[in-house]
Amino acid sequence: MLALLKRYRELILVAFLLLVPLGVFLANAKKAAERSRFDRAVLVITSPLERLVSWSVTGVLEAWHGYVGLRHAGERASELSREVNELRMERDRLLQDRAEAERLRRLVGLAEAMPEHSTLGARVIGVRLGPAGRQILTLDRGADRGVGRLMPVVVADGVVGRVHSVTGSSSEVLLLVDTYSSIAVRVERTRARANVRGMGKPGGARLEYALRTEDMIEGDLLVTSGTDGIFPRGLVVGRVTQLRRKPQGLFLEATVTPAVDVTRVEEVLILASARSREEAPAALAPGATP
Repeated sequence: MLALLKRYRELILVAFLLLVPLGVFLANAKKAAERSRFDRAVLVITSPLERLVSWSVTGVLEAWHGYVGLRHAGERASELSREVNELRMERDRLLQDRAEAERLRRLVGLAEAMPEHSTLGARVIGVRLGPAGRQILTLDRGADRGVGRLMPVVVADGVVGRVHSVTGSSSEVLLLVDTYSSIAVRVERTRARANVRGMGKPGGARLEYALRTEDMIEGDLLVTSGTDGIFPRGLVVGRVTQLRRKPQGLFLEATVTPAVDVTRVEEVLILASARSREEAPAALAPGATP
């Protein structure tokens, strides 16, 4: 008997696999009242196997759909991330354009407020360090556009510096914070006179020749006095800080916070004046110094 089973085991297994589904189908096809004991036994025996197969197939299908869904979700997430980055770049560009438009609008307003001066707009095209760490700005306007040495350079917030060298198509600006820069000023509140000299670093200047007896306090606004023959009167220079009034000496001591952050200047106005026009040719001479 065992030898017979071993000999035909493949055939018996195939017959079993064919007959079991057929028996289950026939048993399920019958109404409950028409099922025999054999039918009910087949259903009881195969029910766990049927549930296992159904659960396995359902699990595989759900896993497959989940994988496909996750794959599509990942692709969509990548696409949305690219769109977000593009929108951010576009937003940043629009913000930069709006900031530039606002700066230019304020420069135009400044030019219109100074009808007695001819003005020329210029862009900063270079920044370099000169001797002793001096920072020098290069503008895209030069002698071929009428720029001359000593012409004031300003923005809407106040004084940037003055032109100290010129070529045909560009010019360089001596900043108000440069140690070679000295600007005659007045205290707007009291009209007291003084000079503002650069300290050779961004945001650094000091007050010179301010009499100790003058009415001056920290926070006082300093404007150009127009007495140095370079800057017209009334341009904002900065504010008095760290005021020290010693009991002896002729002058008081104070630092000045410039109104303009020279490290962030991008567009400027160049102001023409009688003295600047007279001295403009000297800027083209070799070895011209501030």
